Amino acid sequence: MEILKKENLPLKVPYSVATIGNFDGVHLGHQALFRETVKRARANNGKAIAITFHPHPLQVLRPEKAIKLICTLEQKIKLIEKAELDYLLLLEFTPELASLEPEEFAYEIFVKGLGIKELVVGYDYRFGKKRRGDTEFLKVIGRRYGFEVTVIPPQKIDGLTISSTLIRQLINDGDVALAAKLLGRYYKICGRVIPGRGRGQKLLGFPTANLKLSREKLLPKKGVYAVWVYFDGKNHPGVMNLGFNPTFGNNYLSAEVHIFDFSGNLYGKDICLSFVKRLRDEKKFASPEDLAAQIKEDCQKAREILKTAN
Repeated sequence: MEILKKENLPLKVPYSVATIGNFDGVHLGHQALFRETVKRARANNGKAIAITFHPHPLQVLRPEKAIKLICTLEQKIKLIEKAELDYLLLLEFTPELASLEPEEFAYEIFVKGLGIKELVVGYDYRFGKKRRGDTEFLKVIGRRYGFEVTVIPPQKIDGLTISSTLIRQLINDGDVALAAKLLGRYYKICGRVIPGRGRGQKLLGFPTANLKLSREKLLPKKGVYAVWVYFDGKNHPGVMNLGFNPTFGNNYLSAEVHIFDFSGNLYGKDICLSFVKRLRDEKKFASPEDLAAQIKEDCQKAREILKTAN
């Protein structure tokens, strides 16, 4: 998959089929758009293109809300690449881009920039100034400029309509198991291992790796989770605490993971954590001994869960 910027346009390819969206999360609904785009492009010996934006539009239009991302840009690109598209057009989202009227945007990007023959969008897609453009408007524009518009209906699991908004809420609530169903994979955060306070091994008997947290990445609800820990090309089972360690009175948020049956040094290494299931709330214990007993119980639960979690 080749990554394009606006300055790389116009793109001259035979029979281009495009899809467009923020694609935060690259969830199963987004993947349905990608499959249809690739299918239609291949049927016409053409090229499949995804169009997305960075930064997220809400980070530009409503910076006071400080939306947290399900996927960093790097994660989003890697996930989209798995869909076997030919191109990813990465548009910088600016106030100037947001001010374009829907028809102006459609002409500049779809017609003049990509020369599309077909456009695949989700049922609720809106675009252009004040989100005035919708799927019906796109069909009118398509007839005017000679491209066909296909609207993909809502994708559902367990009666729930898959959306980035819902997934974000589930992660906020700590329901990472249901979020994983809608994503089509476990929710993941990545970061570098940094030195901690050294309490895990010395006081509790459970050595932990402390992760430096991303400021832009959405974090699950504070608590204890069964996780897969990925580094050096392999997944390792573990249990993670995300919170303030109230037993020790910390005043900063930390992410500490105990990796089962592992004793190496991970300082400075980049690792990724996949959240499988939330085990419990974070709580304050009367003593380090009580906390250690609870961690032992957490580990037993996490081992059982991860036995059947791929």
